[in-house]
Amino acid sequence: MDIFKTGRLTIRAVSSSDLDKLSPILSDETTMKYTATGAQTHEQMIAFVQNCARQYRENGFGHWAIFLTATNELVGLCGLNRHQIDAEEYVHVNYRLGSQYLGKGLATEAVNGVMDYCATSLNINDLSAIIEPSNINSIKVIERLGFKLIKQTMFKNLNVNIYQISV
Repeated sequence: MDIFKTGRLTIRAVSSSDLDKLSPILSDETTMKYTATGAQTHEQMIAFVQNCARQYRENGFGHWAIFLTATNELVGLCGLNRHQIDAEEYVHVNYRLGSQYLGKGLATEAVNGVMDYCATSLNINDLSAIIEPSNINSIKVIERLGFKLIKQTMFKNLNVNIYQISV
């Protein structure tokens, strides 16, 4: 099911039929370096897809697959999560692209689409991004889109920066 489209991208719900296409992304050490799970095994990927379906049911959002509209090629993931951090609830954007798709503006385009979708379809007013300080490329994406650093804290045993924007 399509969630939304941007100029070059189609964002869809993740399904079990995407598993083979997701495998090179979710199992790649470089791509998964800044995720809490790290590179995933096949069993973890199956659980991830099942968790996506649960998130859709419970929250109305979750991780979504990013496809190049022109070729229908799965290039990454983006989406939303809800987490309690320091007694505050954050809805935060997340994204990861296969390494061969980095540096093409796709992350910026996907996150901008997520921001628009939050504002127009989900009634989410404030969107956050939780990023490790050493993840310079993700920080550049978020700052380019207008997110501002609001706090530094610990999350899942990691030092993180929390950025926020009103959408």
